[in-house]
Amino acid sequence: MKNAIGVSLWIMLALSAMAQQVPQKLTLRQALELAEKRSPDVELAALRTVEADAQRLVAVSGYQPQLGITVGNTYQTSNLQGLGVILPGAPSRVGPYRVFNGRPQLTAPVFDLSLLSTIHAARERVAESRYDAETVRQTTLLAVLELSLNLFQAESRLAAATARLHTAEAVEQQAQQAAAAGTASQLDLERTRQQFFAEQAAVTQATRDRGVVKAMLRRTIGLESDAAFEIEAPELLDFAERGMPFDNIQHGAAEVRSELSALQARIRAAELDRQSAQRERLPKLGFSGDYGVVGAGPDQSLSTYTVGASLTIPVFTGGRIRAKVQEAQAKLSQAEAELRKTRLAVAEEVQQAAIESDAAHEALGAASNATQAARHALELSRLRFQAGITSSVDVATAEDALAQAEDFEIRTRYDWYAAEARLARAEGNVYWFFERGRR
Repeated sequence: MKNAIGVSLWIMLALSAMAQQVPQKLTLRQALELAEKRSPDVELAALRTVEADAQRLVAVSGYQPQLGITVGNTYQTSNLQGLGVILPGAPSRVGPYRVFNGRPQLTAPVFDLSLLSTIHAARERVAESRYDAETVRQTTLLAVLELSLNLFQAESRLAAATARLHTAEAVEQQAQQAAAAGTASQLDLERTRQQFFAEQAAVTQATRDRGVVKAMLRRTIGLESDAAFEIEAPELLDFAERGMPFDNIQHGAAEVRSELSALQARIRAAELDRQSAQRERLPKLGFSGDYGVVGAGPDQSLSTYTVGASLTIPVFTGGRIRAKVQEAQAKLSQAEAELRKTRLAVAEEVQQAAIESDAAHEALGAASNATQAARHALELSRLRFQAGITSSVDVATAEDALAQAEDFEIRTRYDWYAAEARLARAEGNVYWFFERGRR
């Protein structure tokens, strides 16, 4: 019985370990959606938005009524002479005596334009924080998309290198057979072996590149280091033609990009900060009141109240208000300059991505034709070598040419995909990559 339980437990543990090792299969879109939920950068950006909203609530609370309760029980003495009470034969000091005081106190600002501007500025900062969070989100999605494309590129190179390795192995076997039959020299055999080992090294390097890119992708998505996952490579994509002039694309990107919206919100907040500093010169009106009991104890107290209003007029502040206005103006000028700089950067991103995409697409057709020609040339060289018409030099040359052609085609194809991804990001939304890409 104990043995049966032990075997069952071992089987359950083995099945659990196998289940943990099964990689999670994701599509490219699912990988981006997972990064939105798991990426630490996206999470931190969202928390900064929560922090900005909390700061807004703190600012808003400054214009709300404030109610507090004060309860005190003290023992004190009083100077009668200091109060103007002078009686012959009476002591100048009375006490100590007990004083109990308990009352709620209400204060509320009535007129404070500076505080109102501060509240509006806090709202704009919340909007800026939300746009900044969207910028972080889009940047993270682009990083995941580009790393995924790099992973597909590494896997394509690995597959091509593996296929060339099999070809080099077959050629080496042909050389061994030819050398045994006396139709090939030892030099031909050594050349084929050299090519075989070179392809082995290429496979090892491609495997390493795939592992490195996958580790970077895992970290960018926000997965743990031991998480197993696989991203399914899409079929070969063909992207729709851009249906609008290039200038219209740039104009549309300027309206959508979250970076520009964030800076516009920052400018509005800076303008309100300057307005708040200027309004500190204006009078401020407040209200206060309290009602409670005062006496020798709770059972010996009488009710009292206080109601009043206060008007505060700043007369001399030692240059503090002027300095705050200058500081707010400097921040406003910085935000305006940064907005202009970002607009230029956005226009450059759109233009660069479009140029790279067009160039890579044009080069891809030529690269595909070159790969087909190199593959056909290698097959002919193998047949000629097998027939004893040529030496292994031609075969090795054809294999090198095929390796270069395949590598260039793979690199060009994924350069095109990456340029389209950057163009979607430059236009304002990484997910537009999927809408423009047609299978």
